[in-house]
Formats: sequence, structure tokens, C-alpha cells
Amino acid sequence: MMLAFAIVNIALLYVHLWLFRTSIPALCLISIVAHLVLLIIFPYRKLKTDNKMHTTKTLLAVGLLATLYSCNPVKPNYEGVLMKNYGRNGKEDFTAVTGSQGILGPGTELYQVPMFEQKADPSEVLITAKDAGVFTVDPSLTYQAVRGKGVDIIFNFKHVGIKNEDQIMDNIEGAVLNNLVTNAYREEARNFATDSLMNNLASFETAVENRLKLEFEKKGFTLLSLTSGLKPPASMAEAIERRNNMKQEAERAKNELLVAQIALEKAKLEAEANRVRAAGLDSRILQQQWIEAIRNTTNKVIITDGKTPVILGQQ
Repeated sequence: MMLAFAIVNIALLYVHLWLFRTSIPALCLISIVAHLVLLIIFPYRKLKTDNKMHTTKTLLAVGLLATLYSCNPVKPNYEGVLMKNYGRNGKEDFTAVTGSQGILGPGTELYQVPMFEQKADPSEVLITAKDAGVFTVDPSLTYQAVRGKGVDIIFNFKHVGIKNEDQIMDNIEGAVLNNLVTNAYREEARNFATDSLMNNLASFETAVENRLKLEFEKKGFTLLSLTSGLKPPASMAEAIERRNNMKQEAERAKNELLVAQIALEKAKLEAEANRVRAAGLDSRILQQQWIEAIRNTTNKVIITDGKTPVILGQQ
């Protein structure tokens, strides 16, 4: 009975620890109080001997101390920040901690800042160029907290609701970071005309990204990547498409004109060559062809005056 009593109580201690690690850690405190009440009203007289009673108490004490000490651990790849005295003294009451913090007393709270990469997807926003052209931006970004800045992050953003480490970054994004992204796009767009923004999208995105890197760093975060998802209005997209089609048609006409000019020049050169050849037939070329014809004929040819041959017939 005593061994079973000890085992059950140690098991209950681990149940307390498991309850603390759930989404409602306050259940841990409730279960500990209930457990203590049970220990107080337990009929210890039923235990058989004093020695066994002492052994049981020792096991329970060791188990209870181990459980209490293991409460409130700082998770791996998180930065723990312990607040004391309800934070009344400002930043002085916030301290970076590691490992298990045990049972927290009144006015004490353990916050945990995730140090791994986060992905944010702010809502679409309309931006206006300096000549009143309107665009739609659907940004997405990745970032992470700067290690060693956990105290600053908790102290500066405690008001947005950051007790749950699984929701802390979502709350900070919704309250602060997304607004930084929206404002950066809107303000940088005013430095570009409509056509310039479309033709220099890379420069626009670089300007926004450099601005956000500085602003994120001031808040304790590092901006890792940023994608704009810039889309022009439908009317502008159609105008750009028409302009591109006109450019393509102009290039095609230019190429056809160039081909026609080349063909004309070729025809001129060929006509000039034919003229030169025709002019040459009246003198040396015709004489040479005449000599060749006489030389290769099978008829008997008599030259009378040195100019006009007389053909006598077949040999």
C-alpha cells in the first residue's frame, strides 16, 4: 500500500508538470492545490510502520521538489524573459533567463520569445505613385527576433498580449510590424511616377526592403526576405499591353522596311551588273564568243575579208 501510495503521488506530480505545459498552465496550480489537500486529508494511520511512513514521505518530498523545480522551463530555441514585481520598475524588472524557473510567485511572469524564422503575410494595400497612379501590393516576408533582444521585445510589446509564446509573434505582427510594412510601401511609392515604378520595380522593392530592415532592427527583429506582389490597376495593365503591342508592331514594320531596302539595293546591284555585262558584249566579249564558235564548228569556214566568214558546208 505504501509503495502504491508513493507511486500514485509521484505520478500526480508529473501530471502537474504536464498540465503546466498545456495551453492552460494555470491548471497546474489548481492540480497542485488539490493534490496538497488530498495529502492533508489522507488517512496516514493506515500505513503500517513509522519507517515505511518515513520512506514514503522522503519519496514524496523528492518528487515534489523535482516537479516544482522543473516547472516553467524555457523552451529550446526560445529566449526567456522573467518579469518580477509586476514590472512596476520598468525595464529593471525584466531579466533574460534560461532553464527551469520553478513555481512563479505573485507578480512574476515568464515570457518566451521564439528565435526561429517567422513568416508574415500582411493584407493587400493600395499605394499611390506621385502622379496619382494607384497600385495594389500584396506583400509577404520572413523575419526573426534578434538573439539577445528578448528583454527589449517583451518590454516594448507587453501591451499587445504576449503571454502565450505560440501567439506572441502573431500579436506583434498585427499590432506593429504589419503597419511598418504598409507605411513603407505607401511612402516609398510617392518617390516614383507611375511609369517609373512599373519600369523600375526592382529599385522600388530594394528601397522598401532597405527601409524595413532598419525599422525592424529598431524593434529587435531581422528582416530576412520581402516580396511585393505589385499589381497595376486593370486599366493601366491594358494600356501597358497596348503600348507593348504597338512597340512590337513598330519593330515588325521596321524590320520589314529594312528587308525591303536590302532587296531594293540587291536589285539595283544586279541591274548594274547586268548593264555592265550587256555593255561588254559589244566588243571583246562578242569577239571572243565569235572566235570560239568558229573554232568549235564542224563546217568548213573561209575568211574572205578578215571579218565575214563563209561557211561551205559539212566536211
